[in-house]
Amino acid sequence: MSRSTRTLLLGAAALLAVALVIALTGGDDAPEASTGSATTGTTTVGPTDGVPSSTTSTTTTTSTTTTTTLDPRAPHLESIERALGFLDDTALAYRLVVTGLTGTDLTSRLFDTVGDPCVGGVFLTETNGNWSPIDDLEAFRVAVSTLDANAWHRREECPDPLVATDAELGAIVRVPVESPPAAPSWTSRYISGEPYNVLLDLQERSAEYAASLRSLGITLNFGAVADVDTDPGHFMAGSGRTFGDDPGIVAALSNAVVQGHCEAGLAVSLKHFPNQGATPEDPHRERSTAIGGVSLWETTGRLPYETTVAPMVMTGHIFLTDVDPERPASMSHAITTGLLRDELGYDGVVITDDLSTMRGAADVVADPGERAVAAVRAGADLVLFVDDRDIATVVGHLEAEMASDPAFRSRAEDAYVRVERMKLASALPDLFSLCGAVGD
Repeated sequence: MSRSTRTLLLGAAALLAVALVIALTGGDDAPEASTGSATTGTTTVGPTDGVPSSTTSTTTTTSTTTTTTLDPRAPHLESIERALGFLDDTALAYRLVVTGLTGTDLTSRLFDTVGDPCVGGVFLTETNGNWSPIDDLEAFRVAVSTLDANAWHRREECPDPLVATDAELGAIVRVPVESPPAAPSWTSRYISGEPYNVLLDLQERSAEYAASLRSLGITLNFGAVADVDTDPGHFMAGSGRTFGDDPGIVAALSNAVVQGHCEAGLAVSLKHFPNQGATPEDPHRERSTAIGGVSLWETTGRLPYETTVAPMVMTGHIFLTDVDPERPASMSHAITTGLLRDELGYDGVVITDDLSTMRGAADVVADPGERAVAAVRAGADLVLFVDDRDIATVVGHLEAEMASDPAFRSRAEDAYVRVERMKLASALPDLFSLCGAVGD
């Protein structure tokens, strides 16, 4: 008999023996595990059918050690949920708002005009005259620190609101810092040079830019432009603010800007979803409609958002009439939730473009409070109002909507949690990822 045959026979015999033991001992009942040491004993069994027998049995007790690893993020996430439990409808409504402030007396504007310092964020800009002298970095830094000491830290239950500004590449810089070169120059270098090195350079320069903003007390920049030009005669193409008409290049360069900001720990917003580059009109001045509808968006404006890791996306006052003929993206559930959330799977924070002064929103829905409610229903987590005079009306509408509709309150709670998680990612980069899905 060969060795392999003998091995097979022995294996079969062993399996047969195991089956016989299971049949005799009732193998269906699994023994309970316990903690202890292995023991061996001899038990004499009484006569069965007149035939005495002796059986030796071995009992083995297995010692099991269970190791539980605590998620170090858990206490921070639980603190968000606890804080949410103390927010009534009014307080939660304020947390959904990012407000501009008029003049240099920022604290009094928060208390007297806005009505509560515990807002979702403040938008500081030279166009509102928020510090003086306007070109003085130290004046800006003092304005932010004074606001922090006199408004937010006077209220224990008030988490630090976002401090936002708009600092793009090039000319659109609302604070006194020096910007890297404007977007078109990066596109020219990308096309004519070595793309990989250009991307690394842009990311490094963006990180330095973001660090300079953060040193002033800024925690959010609305400055990452991802619009894809679809016609050289359109508003954004003529502004000198875009990376051009190639969706792949726009996606790569805008992503480098985002990555640089995240490297510096500064939240940044990609804008303007779905694509301001497809609209002939300037939404600051009039209703704005994307030419080509969703079919052109699929081949142009979609790509930068499909591949983004940005912690925030800004929705524009942009009509895609074949998706929603009634509302622009900023107030459209079909666009904000349908396209951005559901189709592209974006799970970061969504903020609207300015809902107070831009005609692309105000000409569609006259009441600012109704604009805010429509935006939150659409899927926005934060509503931006550059004009602080509207905030009391806005909060009143949001509060009333929550009181009358539990589903809207739930939508507002989801928004609050998403924003607070983004703040954690900025504050605790070792535990949370700022670039990537906020829900992770």
